Amino acid sequence: MTAVLDPRATALAAAACGWPVFPLRPGGKKPAIKRWPELASIDEDRIHRWWGYNPRYNVAILTGSPAGLHVIDLDARHMTPPADALTEALARLAENLSRPAPPTLTIATPAGWHLYYRAPHEPLLRCTVARIGEGIDSRGHGGYIVAPGSRTPHGDYTVAVNRPVADLPDMLIQRIIAPAPTPPPTGDWSSSIATHPDSYLAAILASEAERVARARVHLRNHTLFRSALVLGRLVAADELSEHDARTVLTNAAATHIGIEDFTASEAHRTISNGFRYSRTRPRRLRH
Repeated sequence: MTAVLDPRATALAAAACGWPVFPLRPGGKKPAIKRWPELASIDEDRIHRWWGYNPRYNVAILTGSPAGLHVIDLDARHMTPPADALTEALARLAENLSRPAPPTLTIATPAGWHLYYRAPHEPLLRCTVARIGEGIDSRGHGGYIVAPGSRTPHGDYTVAVNRPVADLPDMLIQRIIAPAPTPPPTGDWSSSIATHPDSYLAAILASEAERVARARVHLRNHTLFRSALVLGRLVAADELSEHDARTVLTNAAATHIGIEDFTASEAHRTISNGFRYSRTRPRRLRH
């Protein structure tokens, strides 16, 4: 990718790399289309139609499979102390690993940096929140990232380090791999999920994750939908990112996958439905 791209050029460049793209709302990070996991595309004609309809659309790149892309999200503000520069953020990442992560294509975001890595076909790597370390998330299967050339009120997405995409190292793969599904825990579920930097939001996330993980078999889909409504209202009010909300609910629902035909696709669909129904009912928190 070149250092400066307009949204359509970014979308075409990403598609040329084999990374499916789709449009985001102008000036925002939310999808401009429904069913984005299925409709994301590398087809040039479709990309020209999308950005021909609205050249101001921001660009999303689908992560995970089939893109073969996993992105490490360094959120400088949520590191302790906050990282003021990329070198500091990379040092914090290295502190959580056995050695520094290999240099790769790096995108500057309003909150920090995205490190692009080539993901292996196996194992399937999903999104994570703070599993690698404080202020360090990852975007994999079931997620997306905002691409360079996109603009938001909080800042623009630009290429910070323009170099080939490196292979995701094994030391990061081991930190990203989700634990195998286990029966709902008997202890404090809040200690087993990734925490959110805001303590009040962290309590809400922990409560809804526990509710989903402990749901009885005949109520699990209803419970997951209800929790998606609760968190979706916070997403609609920009109190919580959809990435964090979806990751926490997906990890909690993983305890049920494979039990009486409950599948990951069903969980993803239920969470998406909850988010969609809550879009018109934002819940704003007092700060």
